[in-house]
Amino acid sequence: MGNRLDLNSDEDSERFDRSLAMYLIVHDLLTDLNAVGGGFMSQLEWGSDPRGIPLPVADVMESFFNSTFDHTGPKPPVPFATEADVQGLLTMLFMTHLSGGNPPLFMDFRKVWEAWEIKDLAEKLGLKKLDTSTDWYTKGLVDGDNSGSAAFDWAAEPTATVKQVMERVAMPLADQFYFPGGGNSVTFMTPGGIKGIAARMAYSGVNGLFGLIWDEAETTTVPEELGKAMCNLTTPTWPHTFVVPKYASMLEYKQYPPANHFHMTWNLPVARLQYWMDLMGVLSITPWAARPKFIEGVDRPQPLVHLLNGGEETYRLLTCRR
Repeated sequence: MGNRLDLNSDEDSERFDRSLAMYLIVHDLLTDLNAVGGGFMSQLEWGSDPRGIPLPVADVMESFFNSTFDHTGPKPPVPFATEADVQGLLTMLFMTHLSGGNPPLFMDFRKVWEAWEIKDLAEKLGLKKLDTSTDWYTKGLVDGDNSGSAAFDWAAEPTATVKQVMERVAMPLADQFYFPGGGNSVTFMTPGGIKGIAARMAYSGVNGLFGLIWDEAETTTVPEELGKAMCNLTTPTWPHTFVVPKYASMLEYKQYPPANHFHMTWNLPVARLQYWMDLMGVLSITPWAARPKFIEGVDRPQPLVHLLNGGEETYRLLTCRR
């Protein structure tokens, strides 16, 4: 890490060592349990409640679990959710394995930028020559960032080496407002052009079914000065991934997320995800006005049993009641 690891005192160094030790300890716990994933609640139980003894933030631990490598070399990702978000863990768990083991990305909907908002900010910054053909300029983007859980792999392109990934990662001191226990955050800016599926699992107590709200998506980049200003409006010391959904408008993206967290996995075929939802009885939720019902070469054909029973949603509800 070199000087990208921010340690200003012996106390900082000790806190960072504790966060690394947390990875080893929790790794052993998960191994003993034969666990397929995990989660951690830093706020407020561990590192944020001043009524107790706030302990160092565990962001590095969470990132290592979700990454395809650690200090021992290459490894499978172990989906790991910040804020002990179980439905987030389920989303990442299934998408990771369906993709053949690609690293999951855990993000907040920290800021949904409509195109007009980005143009307004660019004007305030005095940025004149913008590429008006870019996806973020014509559509907008989501600034996905969260303390912890983002796999290191998302700091670079999918084909990057570990060295290339870690060269793009920094570990500044944690934001004292969020984490009075101190420690180090993980931060990077995901490069543009990474295609995948952005999604979020949700459960309804009304119908007793899980549903997956999803869309194809691609990461994007904006001019450096503009990107810095956008990140500064949320939390600049956390990982940032600018995501553009393929079919959802930014208004729809604001309206339909079932939680403040969402997740992305690269190189996950749409049809494979749809077949999995068919087998598991998970509702496929894509309320985007611009998405066709069937895209040949992308979607799997609608199962005949759905059509004979009034459509996918009706079939799911009927089989759930049985």
